[in-house]
Amino acid sequence: MTTPSLDKPRAPLRPPTAPPPRKQSHVLEDVRAAAIRDVLQPYLFDNTTFRELVCEELRAPVARPRIIEFGCGTGGLTLAALSTRRDAVYHGFDRSEADVAIATCRLSRGTVEGGATFTAPFELDARAIGEALQGLRADFLILPRFLQTVPLCATDETGLNRGAFLALCHQLVKPGGRMLIIEDIYGEDADEQAEFSFAWRNAFRGRLTRDLESLLHALQGLDPDLAARLGRLPGDPSLLGELRDRAQSGGAQVLPLQAWERMFEHLGFAYRAVRHTTQRQLYLFTVRC
Repeated sequence: MTTPSLDKPRAPLRPPTAPPPRKQSHVLEDVRAAAIRDVLQPYLFDNTTFRELVCEELRAPVARPRIIEFGCGTGGLTLAALSTRRDAVYHGFDRSEADVAIATCRLSRGTVEGGATFTAPFELDARAIGEALQGLRADFLILPRFLQTVPLCATDETGLNRGAFLALCHQLVKPGGRMLIIEDIYGEDADEQAEFSFAWRNAFRGRLTRDLESLLHALQGLDPDLAARLGRLPGDPSLLGELRDRAQSGGAQVLPLQAWERMFEHLGFAYRAVRHTTQRQLYLFTVRC
């Protein structure tokens, strides 16, 4: 469904169809899982470096810029983007209605002005995306670790594979605009991947243990059992893996850097790649449209 704008309600684009009934317990569990992801993600991924770089791009001299974000999640980048460009018109897409509910609350608490609309859940369907955007194109299109969730090969007749979805994204951006893509990379060989995994595990464990008291407080009301088990850090590798899994959505297909570069070059993209200062398996790709 398409949620209302933060400024004013908006009529549905098509006559709404009644969703299948869901038990209240399932809805609450979805929201609880989304809230846990929101708490854990900053420890899994230090987005300070890339958030600043994205916001620097958004400061380009564009009057009332239009921003599209695929995979907006709970609004980690959304609030920063709209705080940077309070004159922007924003449309966020995500597969999780629970995540978008948290993002909407976050923007409301942040008293961010400007037009913000969310669509969730959504399918990788070019027509549906075009209808949601009402034919309007973006000055900036943000993809924070979203492409890795797009299948490399389409699974049905209407679905888009990763290359086709990237080409669609390029079409959604105005000439002179930017696509801002944040992605994990896989090591080019077993040794490099082992290096990435070892560095990630140590950094994730270090951030968790340094802020353990605040983390326990945040999780206590969401999952008391998980909060109690956190006392086993830093020495429990299985708990570390569980926390990682609960901090991110499943189904990611991560590629080596060279595979991403070949994909961009095949599509004819002019791009710049910036490696994360501390998390070396993360890159920001800025594509000029």
